[in-house]
Formats: sequence, C-alpha cells, structure tokens
Amino acid sequence: MLTHVHIRHFAIIDSTELELVAGMTALTGETGAGKSILLDALGLVLGNRASSDSVQQGQKRADITATFALDDLPETAHWLEQNELDAEGECIIRRTLNSNGKSRASINDIPVSVQILNELGQQLVSIHGQNAHQTLGKSAEQRTLLDQVAGTKQLDKVAAAYASWKHSAQALQHYEDDAKVRQQRTDLLSFQLSEFDELEVGKLTPAEIESEHQWLANADRILALGSEALESLDQQAYPALNNAIKPLSVLVGIDDRLREALDLVESASIQVSEAVQSVQHAVSSLEHDDARLQWLDQKLGAMHRLAKKHQCDIAQIGEIENALRDEYAQLSNPANSAEELSRECDALRSIYDGEASKLSRHRKKHAKILAKNISESMQTLSMQGGVFEVDIQTDGTEPRVHGNETVSFLVSPNPGVKPAPLAKVASGGELSRISLCMQLATLSTRSVPTLVFDEVDSGVGGAVAETVGQLLRRVGSGAQVLCVTHLPQVASQAHNHLKVSKQVTDGKTRTAIASLNAKATRDEIARMLGGAKLTKKSQQHAQEMLDSAASTP
Repeated sequence: MLTHVHIRHFAIIDSTELELVAGMTALTGETGAGKSILLDALGLVLGNRASSDSVQQGQKRADITATFALDDLPETAHWLEQNELDAEGECIIRRTLNSNGKSRASINDIPVSVQILNELGQQLVSIHGQNAHQTLGKSAEQRTLLDQVAGTKQLDKVAAAYASWKHSAQALQHYEDDAKVRQQRTDLLSFQLSEFDELEVGKLTPAEIESEHQWLANADRILALGSEALESLDQQAYPALNNAIKPLSVLVGIDDRLREALDLVESASIQVSEAVQSVQHAVSSLEHDDARLQWLDQKLGAMHRLAKKHQCDIAQIGEIENALRDEYAQLSNPANSAEELSRECDALRSIYDGEASKLSRHRKKHAKILAKNISESMQTLSMQGGVFEVDIQTDGTEPRVHGNETVSFLVSPNPGVKPAPLAKVASGGELSRISLCMQLATLSTRSVPTLVFDEVDSGVGGAVAETVGQLLRRVGSGAQVLCVTHLPQVASQAHNHLKVSKQVTDGKTRTAIASLNAKATRDEIARMLGGAKLTKKSQQHAQEMLDSAASTP
C-alpha cells in the first residue's frame, strides 16, 4: 500500500508531502488545478518515461519519492530480496529528473535502471486513465482483459511452447536458406582435410618429424662428434677416474675426511660409463638413410605450407586439423539435416497445439463468467436490459505466442438490439461505464494493492455517478483506491479526501495538495454541487450525501 508521497519541483508543484491511508481516497479540485499532476508524478516514480518539461521552471531538477508498506505483499518482498533491493517492512522508491532530461532512480537507496523500476511499479500500483475506454476496441486489449480474469498460468505454458516451436522453425528455415552456403563450406572443408590426409605421417607429430629430420640431416657430423666424445670418455676420462679410485680408497683408510672425495669419483666413474653406453648406442643406431631423409624433408615442407595457409605455427596444425574435422562432422551430421529438423519442428508444433487447445477451453469457460459479471454490472449503471458477450474465434493456421484465439467484446446497451462490436455500438458515456465495469470485474484477479482511477467516471452523472462511487467505495474496502473525480456523487463515497488547489504567488502558479477534515470535506462536496459560493443548502445536501455513504456497508 502507498503510504507516503513527497514531490519537489515537479511541474507547478513547488513542494508537497502526502500521507496516504487505506480505503478510497478522492482527489478533487477545480479544473486545471493540477489533479493529474499528482498522477503524473506517481507514474514517473513508478518507471514511466521522463521528460525535462516536467521540471519546475527555474529549477535544476525534480524529485519524487514514494513509500510503500509491504506487510501484505510477500511476493513483492520476495522479488525485492531476489534483486538484492529488500528492506524490512517497506519499500522506498525515488526518481530524480534533471532539467537536461537525464534521470536517476533508486529502490531503497540502491540505484536501479528504469526497467527494474517499471517492473516493480507494476506490482505496486495499477493506474486506470480517463481514456482507458478508448483502447477497449482493440482485440489485443480485449484478450488481455479476458486473460486477467482467466489467469495466465496456461497462457505462460502456451508462450513457452510457442518459443520452443519458433526456435525450431527458425532453425529449419535457416537450414534451408543456408543450404547453398553450407554446401560450399562443406566442399571447402573436404578439400582442406584432403590436404591433411595427403601428409600420411601416421601418429608422428610435427615436433617428432622436425627432430628426426634434424638428426638424419646431420648424420656425418653426429658420427664425428660422437666418436670424438667416445674417445675422450672411454679412453681418457674413464681410465683416469678408475686409476684415482684405488689410491683414494687407501687414503680413506688413513683419513676418513676424504670419503666424500672417493664417493664423488666413484659416482663420476659410473656416470661416465653410462654416458659412454648412451653415446655408443646412439652412434651405432645412426645410419645414412637418404630415402628416409628425403621423405622427412617432403613431409616437413608440406607441413610448413599448411601452417602458412592456415596462418598458424607448424606446431598448431594438429589443432587446426581437429577443428576442421569437427566442423565437417557437424555439417555432415544427419541430426542437423532438414528431415531431422522438420521432425523436431512438427513434434514441437504438436505440443504447442495441445497447450493452445487447453488455453482455448480455459478462455471460453472464463469468458462466460466475465460476460455474466459485466452484464450484471451494466444493469446498475443505467443500461437496463443491456447484454455483454465475449466472442472467441479460433484460428490455428499459424502458432502465436498468445494462443490461437481472436477475442471480441460484443455489447448491446439496450434491450432488443443484437450485440455488436463494442466500439461500433456504444456511445462515449456507455463506453466509459462499460470500461469501469470491466475494470471492476478484473480487480479480484489482480494482486496490485493500490488502484488509481483518473476520471474514469467521465460521461456519467446523477444516480449512475452515485452507483459508480458506491462501486469504487466497495473496492476501497479491500484495496487502496485513489480516485480523481469531478463528480460530488463519487467524491462523497470516499473514505478520505484530498483537495488540489492552484495558487498564484508573486506572479508564479503553484499547486498545493491538502488532506481535508470532515468539515472541509463537506464544504468541498458542497462546492462541487453548487459552485464557488457555498450556501447552507449546498452544505446540507453535501452532508446528507456523506452521511448516506457512511451508512452504506
């Protein structure tokens, strides 16, 4: 519930602060006093589009703050917690608009985007404008109203099934559209892979081929250096070390401090012996294999050409080959064929059709309930004998995100007249009343705690206006209702009253909003009944209206 609003430097509001309570609150005032400015400010703080024109002339920025109690809103509290915006028991929303057109928003002092602000606002306040009935002629709006009554659980299932089918259908379409391009890519991959196949190097890596090539290419030098090394090790180093071991052994017997030297010489002798064996093995296994050298030279050259072609290092051509083979396998995979995609698309279409059929039955069931409730409400708003119907036509030729139905509202404002499309047969006043009936019929399906009605009673008067007020008062018994009205019959039904007035000070126009006590409320109703000049008669009439409303359950 909205508990507090603070507005500063917005339009012609210098500064105002309102404490709001539960029930129905009427907002009244002279035409042009600025009643709608309050609603504009509320819409801005809830995420509506901002305009620099809204900043009060001569000021750098406008600031609007709204505070909501969350005691009875566990889902909203959970949403705030999920978005790390939670605060205990309340939610404070602030919107600052600069004169350069830029704006900032925060929830519980945490900066947020306007999108997040709007998402939260839809959970807190529902605003019904005075021109809401003008949208009732649109089929999409009519379908949305029906779904509000029916609930959106099945609609969400249809939307999910539609998304899956749409993704599959697009994949199939792209496959068919890209068939030529895909074939060209497959042919190119096939050619590139054939070049790798022609290498025929088995499991040899580029590093192994380079190493063997270098070994064979330097065979003569390796033999010469190996022989030289063997001569030094086997004929000089090894005998010298062995000759030193015997005297050192004797010396150790005399002075044990030389044992470390003996150990080192013995270890060196062993290592030299092993080195001799290693060199001998390498040199003895080396052969002048010109054919092998030529083969290695050819393969190494081919590898370098492939590396240059694919713009990589020779050590990376194995990775390039694997990537090309993976892509080729994917393009050649039967699972990605048109037949497989088509079967998948047909299966998802079948799932969609099943969910859409359930939605159709669900809508038709609740359409009867909605039509009955609105028809009954029409009887109380000077449309006795009027009939409201919901016509649902099914068209399953192509899946749609909202199902296969086209929803049309049909109405007969007077008895004996065949119901016809709403916009064609109803007058402006009738549309306004039917719009109110619809809004009231869908209120029980909404979890939004605060409802704002901006002159939805336009086009009615007399006893009908009193009935409208009674209906809004009834709604206010279970929800917070803010109602902007020019009609005393509606305003007198309110539990609370705010008066909007326009004042001119020092040549500047300012709007002020004040909460009225019982006497001031009576005088405001009297003004609405008889004009600016109050009379005892108008005051008496106003009091009678207020007493009558208070006695109504």
